[in-house]
Amino acid sequence: MVKITNPLGDVKIGRQGEVVYQRKYGEQIRRQASPKRAMASQAQITHRNLYRDALTWRSNLSLANRRYLEGYCMANGVFDSYRIPLTWSRFALKLYLQAIKFVVIDKAVAGEEGTEGRFEWYDDWNSHVGYRSSHWGAQSFTPSLTHQLSKVRLKCSRSHDDDLRDVVVSIKATDGSGHPFGEDIVSKTEDSLNFGLVANTWHDFPFDTNPTLSSGIKYAIVLRAPSCPISKYINVGRDTTSPAYVGGCMIDSTNSGGTWTNLAQDWSFEEYGLSPGIEAIPGLIHVRHPALLTVVQKRGVLTGQAYEDLSSLDEEYLTGQVGLDVIAGDIIEATTLPGIKDTFLVM
Repeated sequence: MVKITNPLGDVKIGRQGEVVYQRKYGEQIRRQASPKRAMASQAQITHRNLYRDALTWRSNLSLANRRYLEGYCMANGVFDSYRIPLTWSRFALKLYLQAIKFVVIDKAVAGEEGTEGRFEWYDDWNSHVGYRSSHWGAQSFTPSLTHQLSKVRLKCSRSHDDDLRDVVVSIKATDGSGHPFGEDIVSKTEDSLNFGLVANTWHDFPFDTNPTLSSGIKYAIVLRAPSCPISKYINVGRDTTSPAYVGGCMIDSTNSGGTWTNLAQDWSFEEYGLSPGIEAIPGLIHVRHPALLTVVQKRGVLTGQAYEDLSSLDEEYLTGQVGLDVIAGDIIEATTLPGIKDTFLVM
């Protein structure tokens, strides 16, 4: 931006080519024209409209509703990332904008001998964490059934479009603190070029041998990329907001596995295995949201379990989870307190 000395007065005002002339405090100013913004995508427009609707819904809450939300956050430990209770205004936006989570829990049934099935898993994620060099990562898990391990799946990607060297995924035993220790039970080495650049894409790590994992014993999936340059990363999807896997947690090491630290987070992972005469099928679903209003289960043309009035601001109660017995093919319809609906097909 420059000041123009013009004895003939303001003879230029407005945009002309790549510059803009304007008068400010009696002086003529010339500045570079700002580039034209790209048109908003449909997804951006949809999200902006959703946020505007959230602001409108929040503004219509009564004073009593606002006081209840404020007290609810303090009484129930609804914190932000700094461990400070959310204000009613932020919590109200969270109620409107947060998506409903559908968490399917498998059960064991009789199956064909040697059938590969998913045994332990956790699928929620909201971000990813990068590993390279001496920074290793792990996720502990506890099998509910004894089986032969066949593969694990992680949501992996690479940070740059070039070779980040070999990536090793292994299974280790854990010590009394739940930390990986000892030699690898089994391992798989993958070329990083096999990973895409799209964050949180499932990638399989099939093992050449099938070690037996015992029920009730905690193990750890360990990922390391010791030759990856320090400025680049192998990313793994994780859940930092509401990790709910009960059989373990995410574990971190910054000295190549010399010491480990348990974190209140979970990787997105799936662990598969072979079990004689046993396979896993959907058995239970948890529908989760800070304020559910209705949950309806449909099986074909029939309506199974149905719940209404699960939350009310006027009567001052909120329901955050509903559990349902399900089978593959069931459709679960859920509505939040602000009126946002979602549907889930049990596979």
